[in-house]
Amino acid sequence: MQKDLLNKVLEETIGKSAVRIGDVLYEKKNVNEFLIAKKLDLTINQIRNLLYKMAEFGLVYSMRKKDKKKGWYTYYWTLNVYKSLEFLKNMLDKKMKDLQSHIFSRESKRFYICDSCHIEYSEENALLRDFICGECGSVLALKDSTEFINARKKEIEIIKRDLKLVEDELIIEKGKLGKIRDRKEKSEKKKKDKERAEKRALAKKLRAKEHETKKIKKIVKKYVKKSA
Repeated sequence: MQKDLLNKVLEETIGKSAVRIGDVLYEKKNVNEFLIAKKLDLTINQIRNLLYKMAEFGLVYSMRKKDKKKGWYTYYWTLNVYKSLEFLKNMLDKKMKDLQSHIFSRESKRFYICDSCHIEYSEENALLRDFICGECGSVLALKDSTEFINARKKEIEIIKRDLKLVEDELIIEKGKLGKIRDRKEKSEKKKKDKERAEKRALAKKLRAKEHETKKIKKIVKKYVKKSA
């Protein structure tokens, strides 16, 4: 299901070529851009152009490594699942609001249509034309918007279903990101604790050495006095 949702946002945002890239990147990390180009039988420039477009929307992210022998940089790409789902959620929210706005307009206003030309007019425009079609001169008829409203309501139900799926996937991805963040924080804490322990051990060693040096100096000084 997650893959279907990702394909949906990739296709609607960039196009079918982006879906093919998504198939290569799905459930993988840091995929070499030359490998992507080879798998999809596209040039490296074609792949980069598509990936850069996807990156503009936050659908993918990359890291780069320098080839020590050739001196150029190669990019490694990862599908940004959370951002892609978030982008899809916003896109679906906007679609639903637009449809709700259309329904409200149809329910609160009247529209007229020319049965010959099938041209639609708002009530205001129909009044300005004395309810006469501007194309053929036929008398305009009041349009029944019931079919249009019902169709839009069905679309909204589909969007609501998709939104629920997206929101469920976002919760799952957020949990995964939280675990990754926790592991990273634990790793960083462990590293810092180790560094602090090493600093304390070094300071202790230096103090012991300094104490030993002072002790030796005292013995030497005492010996020198006795010798004198």
